[in-house]
Amino acid sequence: PPPRPPPGPRMGGMGMGLDEDPRTRSDYEFDSLVSRMQAAASPDDVDNIGREVLIRFPTLEPQKVVDMMSKLNSLPALHGHQNGDFLAELVRTTLPRMKEFTSSQFTSLTSTVAAWTRKPDRPRSSRFQEVSKGFFAAASQDMGSRLMTFAPHELNCCLAAFVSVGFSDHRFFASVGRAALARHSSFAPVQLTALLAILSEMRLMHTDLFNAAGAFLSARARELRPVDMIRVLRSFSKCGVQHPVLCKCVGDEVVSRSRDKSLGISFKAEELIEICWAMCVLQQYHEACFRLMFKSLEKVPTITSDSLLLLYELHMALDSEHKEAYDRYKPEQFLVDALEDHYKDNRKDERRCSEKIRGDVAGVLKSLVEGSVHVNHRTSLSLLVDVVALRKRSSSDGFIHVDLDSTVTTVRSLDQDDPAQAALVVEGAVSLRRRLLAKTGLRLVTVRESEWRELDDSKDKRRYLRQLLSSLGDVLQ
Repeated sequence: PPPRPPPGPRMGGMGMGLDEDPRTRSDYEFDSLVSRMQAAASPDDVDNIGREVLIRFPTLEPQKVVDMMSKLNSLPALHGHQNGDFLAELVRTTLPRMKEFTSSQFTSLTSTVAAWTRKPDRPRSSRFQEVSKGFFAAASQDMGSRLMTFAPHELNCCLAAFVSVGFSDHRFFASVGRAALARHSSFAPVQLTALLAILSEMRLMHTDLFNAAGAFLSARARELRPVDMIRVLRSFSKCGVQHPVLCKCVGDEVVSRSRDKSLGISFKAEELIEICWAMCVLQQYHEACFRLMFKSLEKVPTITSDSLLLLYELHMALDSEHKEAYDRYKPEQFLVDALEDHYKDNRKDERRCSEKIRGDVAGVLKSLVEGSVHVNHRTSLSLLVDVVALRKRSSSDGFIHVDLDSTVTTVRSLDQDDPAQAALVVEGAVSLRRRLLAKTGLRLVTVRESEWRELDDSKDKRRYLRQLLSSLGDVLQ
């Protein structure tokens, strides 16, 4: 049916309920098109409406573009039309029009394309994959040129969309870090913790932003929900950014809320374990929070396996770094033994690096030393190291321990725009384990996987490893 024409002007001085309709002819034509899209069922109908959409789509105003793309999510027939090439053409049409979209429209558009890209049952179209990649490259450039116009929640939504499709351009995220730093105080605490969580999940860290966010959130710790407290400490611990004031404020708030029964706020044992573990990673001691965590464990019959792994590591950290204070409230030995047994059974291989390179490093080490060389070795602390050289095969600890740094053990700094100059920071969990090994007196060196890949032959590899081992003293004699 032809589109209904817009009604005439308002009639009569009293109105009589016949106020002028602000909608235009194009609004009615758009509604008619959407109705026919929703009604299309047969293959012929889908083909016909698909052609009409492609013809009219480039002339739609920005808001209607966003609305139409959003409505397509509930239309599976059109969503899979032409094996994904239909969607690819719609996305391609938006590329030269990026600057026409407001920040809210841009956010909706980006989220929609991201959902299409990662949809598991989406028809696999090589053209769609190519256009999608081009879309996010163009979107990052446009967004980067006007970051300050995005509201905090819009910024977070866009970043989540970029991250969900694997977009990781260093310069883009570095510009995001600078923009967020300049206006971090305009974020609500929940928005700022979400931003830090997105960056840390991407293994990205902007030092000044994290420090400024830590100070801001410390002053507004009372506004943080339990999930926000966990998120922010998880982000700081993953990126290895120490912030004593933030840890103290969060610890104080956790204890205060747990003691004030009138608030009706309680932390699960697993949540308290993660909070305390993060504090250990960040080398912060909050006895009241640690005591609260152990007390909560007395009230629950079971906790998750992952929480037990964290509990063993935080126990090791407290026993190693705060032994005198910890002795007053640490668990009985039979409980510690049970924790250690569970750790051995469930933390078998952390896959921190390429197995091929780990084996290669082990082979070179074996050519340099006398002893038995092993990979993925469990030390006397039950913590794992990538490569070890033992005087005797039956020994728990070796005279040389080697860990490999790779993309899964490091975080990339956004302090520099140039990715080639970006510093790599060891992830907090890895740093904690290495700290505990060092405190036990084990001699440890680290090999960067990226540097090892650049070595051409065994001679270069031997020279590289020999130079690292020289820092351990006389191990090669």
